[in-house]
Amino acid sequence: MHEGHRQRMYDKLKNDDGLHDHELLEILLYNGLPRINTNLIAHELLNTFGSISGVLDADVDKLTAVKGVGESTALYLKCIGEFMKRVNLSAANIAVLRNHGEIKNFVAMRLRGKLSETIEIYCMHKNGRVKRVTAFTDDELHDVKVRADKIVEVLLVEKPFAIIVAHNHLSGDCAPSDNDRLFTAELQMLCSINNVKLLDHLIYAGDKKIYSYFLSGELEEITRDFSFKNVVSDKITKIFKNNKEN
Repeated sequence: MHEGHRQRMYDKLKNDDGLHDHELLEILLYNGLPRINTNLIAHELLNTFGSISGVLDADVDKLTAVKGVGESTALYLKCIGEFMKRVNLSAANIAVLRNHGEIKNFVAMRLRGKLSETIEIYCMHKNGRVKRVTAFTDDELHDVKVRADKIVEVLLVEKPFAIIVAHNHLSGDCAPSDNDRLFTAELQMLCSINNVKLLDHLIYAGDKKIYSYFLSGELEEITRDFSFKNVVSDKITKIFKNNKEN
């Protein structure tokens, strides 16, 4: 019975016959579980991790906690997940982002289905080609922090013309928080010091819920207030003014 069912599933795959996520995952598991009904396991995995990307991003110990998934199957899925990250990175290296529509689509492709908050830095060439993607996550559901030295390290190693930064909100609300605004100001200052242009900071909460600091006009204000030259100039002006008054 399994053989007949599997052949029908292979036929659907061969004919590109609108496979559902659980069916694709079921077929994927055939190689790891050649004699077991993988349909139920596929459903369990999706119920546990929410999406195919969630399954492929999951740690081995979390995968093995799902009924029917042993260590070898978990390692099999983990390997595919790591493989997909390399594929996405390769795709990022040839992506060219020429306008904000393309930028939003790229951010959605990168952050869709993430189960923990993630910050990504897209290092850009002058022509709009994505040079490299660097992702930061600490597996906290609703909070991820990146130290300034880690951002500076990316800027010094990659030497990009510009960067785009994106992160996700799992709440479904893309409105920026006070911490998001502070982070954007810090990003701008670090970029200014290292002669790198901050093109945008985007907050992803769904394909139709993406906040852009550039499109909102906030980035223009932040760029003006937190450029290294302007901050130093303002500070020196205040010092001279105070000295004259005293």
